[in-house]
Amino acid sequence: MGINFKLSIIIPVYNGENHIKNTVRNLLHSSYQNLELLLIDDGSTDGSFDLCKKLAESDSRIKVYHKENGGIVDARNYGLDHATGEYIGFCDQDDEVSEEMYQKMLTRIVSDGSQAAICGCYRRKKSGGLVAFEKYTDDVFEKQTIREKLLLPMLFKGFAAYDNKDISIYTAIWKCIISKQLIDEKKMRFSGFVNYEDDFIMLLQLFLQADRISTLSDILYYWTTNIHSEMHRSIGRYLNDLELRQHNLINYVTKALAENGVSSEIISQYIYVQQCRNALLQLDNLAALNGHKSIRKIKELRGCDSIIYIQNASDIVPPGKGFVRNAIIIPMLRRKHLVNAYFLNQLIDMIRFFVEKYQVTEILERRMKSSS
Repeated sequence: MGINFKLSIIIPVYNGENHIKNTVRNLLHSSYQNLELLLIDDGSTDGSFDLCKKLAESDSRIKVYHKENGGIVDARNYGLDHATGEYIGFCDQDDEVSEEMYQKMLTRIVSDGSQAAICGCYRRKKSGGLVAFEKYTDDVFEKQTIREKLLLPMLFKGFAAYDNKDISIYTAIWKCIISKQLIDEKKMRFSGFVNYEDDFIMLLQLFLQADRISTLSDILYYWTTNIHSEMHRSIGRYLNDLELRQHNLINYVTKALAENGVSSEIISQYIYVQQCRNALLQLDNLAALNGHKSIRKIKELRGCDSIIYIQNASDIVPPGKGFVRNAIIIPMLRRKHLVNAYFLNQLIDMIRFFVEKYQVTEILERRMKSSS
């Protein structure tokens, strides 16, 4: 099928001079050539902006913009305002895509008459190995099935409700291609309330507003994790206004769900689940303080709205299999064992960070292979 729609790919750039050249070259080698790459330099303090300008000199498809630092939400919205393609894609500054990704996804959009397409994602390990991180089936979803098979599994990720066993969905936007017409007509924009849920907000809007979405079983995006990145850790700095931010997030999501006809029962269940996530984030936030300060402030958790909410909730949503913090820490908070929950949460986070930093899983895999 011959298609030639322009695809605009938005790439926020912040101090990415060590990665952006490789990412841009990878995108330009796509089998689909009608591309517009929007490099949004978000107030970088290294040589990223100059490097982006140099890259643009080598290929007319590269457009470079410079703005004051406003964060990834602001950079992506800036890209949406300047994109000229019929379809919009997203890429992070240190990631890569399969050569066939955009050709395959746009072909499915056109053949299915869809407004968006979603593919699977690999997570690239430090050793260079790939792990299937997110996967889908070859399918086409319409209004009601979008909600049942995509929206609800996303809202209740980590909990045993509305599970879709056929897919593994995470709140990352870069696995999507979306119609620019849909984005403009529905005034879809990125928003951030607490910390890096901008992808979730855009996906929420997509799943509520789209009439038809295609999913591909192909795993086509390569996500490079960075354990030193604040995005990859729970919270990097203490937020004095975390509770207010969490209130704003819940209010935004519940309002959007209600306005789009989602039942009050589902909304109530979502509020419980989100309050559980909020409570865990409160523990992480406290841990971002100096050790002595955090210990002194543990008592303040007793007055935290999210913790009070889950302690008084009569109808709970059980944790999903494999989600350790949901299965262990949440019950401890419900039983008011706040101090124990705080220190156990710290231990779990330290173990997770140690495993990733020192590649413990990969080392064990190699030893098992060599001994077999």
